[in-house]
Amino acid sequence: MTLRDLLSVYSTRHGLKDRTTALLSSTLDRFDAFLGRPATLDDLDDMTLARFAKWRAEDRHWRGKPPRPATVKKDIAHLSALWTHAAKKRLTRSDGVLIEHPDLPRGLVKVSLRPPKGYRLEEIDALVKAARRRRGDVGPVPAWWFWVTILQGAWQTAERIGGLLALRWRDVDLDARRITFDGATRKGGTKTIVRSITPELARLLGKHRRGDDELVWPWLEHRVPQSLWISLRLLGDTAGVSVHGFHAIRKAAGSYVAAAGGDATEYLSHSDPST
Repeated sequence: MTLRDLLSVYSTRHGLKDRTTALLSSTLDRFDAFLGRPATLDDLDDMTLARFAKWRAEDRHWRGKPPRPATVKKDIAHLSALWTHAAKKRLTRSDGVLIEHPDLPRGLVKVSLRPPKGYRLEEIDALVKAARRRRGDVGPVPAWWFWVTILQGAWQTAERIGGLLALRWRDVDLDARRITFDGATRKGGTKTIVRSITPELARLLGKHRRGDDELVWPWLEHRVPQSLWISLRLLGDTAGVSVHGFHAIRKAAGSYVAAAGGDATEYLSHSDPST
């Protein structure tokens, strides 16, 4: 059985989102490249994964640069998840031997802890101002509107980019100036949250209000997912802002909540204050 076949079963049984399945598939791309052939259940052993981790840390597949340690650790975690699933389902190797649970050393991939990167308020303001000069369209909406509102929405709600991109108009109450993020579309798939927005953002959103079932920010319906981060980076170049991705907006929002005496852990829907 190939690991591609195992991934198909695993993603279906666990109800994985397309984005998560794509990330796991990307890991298998690199594992296949390391092996020089499609990976199978026989390749799920400690020594093979240890050698893969070393190879992956030096692999210059992406833009001629080796990946960060966190990326290597993520790949090992993905393979371990598939391995654990195979062991739980009592799958066997080609010789008929049952697959045992993984027992990889904790320090196989070391990742240094860094302080979280966030934006300053003036940097968010600079990004929004630069976004107002954007031309073209993102599907049915103007590009300037898309970027101005999603940046302000990310800042005001501190929601993850996945939750923002999954938001539909039925969950936006412009009169009450409230946005409801359905737990089914959020990380973890359970907790629904409600966030207030400013009158200015409500007014801007109202300019291109569409049907209840339509996505508010329809990037994924009209563009390649990864291009969103490239577009943000270009926006940062225009604004003179060092871009750290969308998650840094969320981190910054949480920091401002904490500085104002609020509970950042609760506001960010975190179960662990350290994260």
